[in-house]
Amino acid sequence: MGLAKRKMHQIFLAALGDSVVGHSRIDKVPLEVDLRPPLPVMLRVYMYTATHPPGGRTLGEHKIQLIMPEHKDKLRANFDHSGGRIVLLVGYEPELLVFILWDAGLYKDFPFSRNVQVKPTTVYQAAAGQIGVEERRLWVGSEQVVTIREDNLCEGLLRRQELTLQRLTGD
Repeated sequence: MGLAKRKMHQIFLAALGDSVVGHSRIDKVPLEVDLRPPLPVMLRVYMYTATHPPGGRTLGEHKIQLIMPEHKDKLRANFDHSGGRIVLLVGYEPELLVFILWDAGLYKDFPFSRNVQVKPTTVYQAAAGQIGVEERRLWVGSEQVVTIREDNLCEGLLRRQELTLQRLTGD
């Protein structure tokens, strides 16, 4: 069973500390967060508990399941990229206090409860105090997943932003 959205949002905001200028209600999905530069100033955060259940996948692999508000079986969904906000797709691993930052721009028209994964070594890199980066092959191209410990979330957000800009500009 995953953490309640409210609790995850509290953890996310606490990890950002004084960088937070304001935010939407923490019990609503998605969470909108306004930050001080040099961080991305307007975020829209879709956050999920990262789990590593046994069976069916690589041992220790962490995953989230994309379920949007009012998303029902057999329907497809998209993240809301409107209003100039940068969309973040975030997993939170509560046992290791690690955030996982996927490239939200690569997830479009996804089915109900779609799995999104990251390898255990990338999560453990973050738990050990490093920024983990994993390249994943998707149908739509290559994705760079960033993992970061709670106490270094701001640095992880900057790395996520850098990798997303590299993908968008082809650098």
